[in-house]
Amino acid sequence: MDIGQVKLHFNVHGEGEPVVLITGLGGDLTFWKGLVPLLSPEFKVVCFDPRGAGLTESPDSDFSMSDLADDVAGMMDGLGIEKAHIVGWSMGGNVAQDLAARHSDRVGCLTLISTYTRRPARSSYAIDTMIRMVREGARYESLFMMMQAFCMTEASFKAREKRLPGPKEPLTFAADSIDGFARQKKALDGFDGSAMLERITMPTLILHGTDDIMVPPQYSEELSQGIKGSRLENIEGAGHIINPRLYHEKLQAFISANPLRNGKEQPYFSE
Repeated sequence: MDIGQVKLHFNVHGEGEPVVLITGLGGDLTFWKGLVPLLSPEFKVVCFDPRGAGLTESPDSDFSMSDLADDVAGMMDGLGIEKAHIVGWSMGGNVAQDLAARHSDRVGCLTLISTYTRRPARSSYAIDTMIRMVREGARYESLFMMMQAFCMTEASFKAREKRLPGPKEPLTFAADSIDGFARQKKALDGFDGSAMLERITMPTLILHGTDDIMVPPQYSEELSQGIKGSRLENIEGAGHIINPRLYHEKLQAFISANPLRNGKEQPYFSE
């Protein structure tokens, strides 16, 4: 889909009220492969590759978090979706905050998973080091393997050790350009949503793992305090990447309890 300077790669699954899923740093639409089948029987689920990742095509130039949010609004325009429920994970939660603050008429309810108003300094330092290592000759795959070390829990790695050797597991993230990844990271560095939280007035659900070391739980508490009327749900024992089966019932109930009232959705027909 062409939206201005960006040719966005996206998928649509199911029917019903639209739910847009926004993934995090370096992620593409495959990040949501566990959640989509759980939501699509009830909702129209839209997921996409943000600029800088996956199959989306965009100019070889820097961009901001607001640009990423405008890409979401442009995609919704292209799909004939006036208003949608927005779900953002990690950096995708920053995109979702910007969208909710500047395009509030496009957002029904908002769900922020494993996210923050300002990226943690320690995690930023680690990711910058990973980027530098790739530029100095390390395999790009190694960056995402290290990202997993920060995003998954100790329990998940202990379970991995006990499994019998077999085919190599697919990476959680899929991206093919260190330059695109670095541009996303630069947009992340330039974002601080603290001042915009008071402009987020739609129903908001915040989900966060208690064992998240990439983004410690205190960051979700700051979000909850800054967004009036929001509800914070801690997922016990979960890390930065949370298995959808641990939260999809909470998410479905939240969306169903906040149906779209003013959005006039037009039918979407694939080419």
